[in-house]
Amino acid sequence: MTKLQIKELLKQHHPHLSSTLSDMYLELSADKIAQETDIVTKTLLIDSVAGQRWYDVDTTVTEIDKVYFNDVKIPKLVGDAIIDDDEFTSPEDTSDTALATPSSNASNKRMWSFSKYDSSSSGSKTYRIGILEKVNNSVTRDGRTSDYQSCSITGTKNIRLYVKCTTNKFANTDDATTATVGPLRDIPEQFHEVILNGAIARGYKDPTNFKGDMYQFFNNEFDLGIKSIRKHARTKTGTGFVRPQSF
Repeated sequence: MTKLQIKELLKQHHPHLSSTLSDMYLELSADKIAQETDIVTKTLLIDSVAGQRWYDVDTTVTEIDKVYFNDVKIPKLVGDAIIDDDEFTSPEDTSDTALATPSSNASNKRMWSFSKYDSSSSGSKTYRIGILEKVNNSVTRDGRTSDYQSCSITGTKNIRLYVKCTTNKFANTDDATTATVGPLRDIPEQFHEVILNGAIARGYKDPTNFKGDMYQFFNNEFDLGIKSIRKHARTKTGTGFVRPQSF
């Protein structure tokens, strides 16, 4: 369905909704689908910087599946490095300094780490991904020694993340006659009705238009749609098996 079509169908149930609210209901419905089915995936590219450990990741990311550095898959670090790189601002520790830029190492034993903590308390919320290199006794601070230094290589788009995420949002510049704008581009078109059912259910849950029986019906349709999407996702991405044959 196009954006115009799905909003017209929503309007039949909730003619009182403004355009802004109808967009929001559809976006919330699509985000719940994304969070419960993992059907929305993306690939993100980041430039590495020698001496920088942490890189901001958009908050639409809900999970990182895997990370490649220079086209080589790197493992996730279990736990935290005992010595962190001081890359925090607002507030920042003015009496402390970030770790020195490390020398490149021949072993290239890199790992990645994920942090839900901001590097700054100002501005929008961001997550961070860290790139570390394992080099024995490479970092010493405050009487402690760590085997994990920060990234030692500067590169262009050489960090590649495979992630699960929430959906895109509608924009005022959208072409409403298409089915590839906002969250509609992230959810396969055969499941756009599921987005609609979720938005209709939310509208009937609104205290100004509460109708318990209608909410229950459309919320049930929404839950059934989510189950169908989960099955679709498993079918598209799951692995099968090779049946042995005798020749």
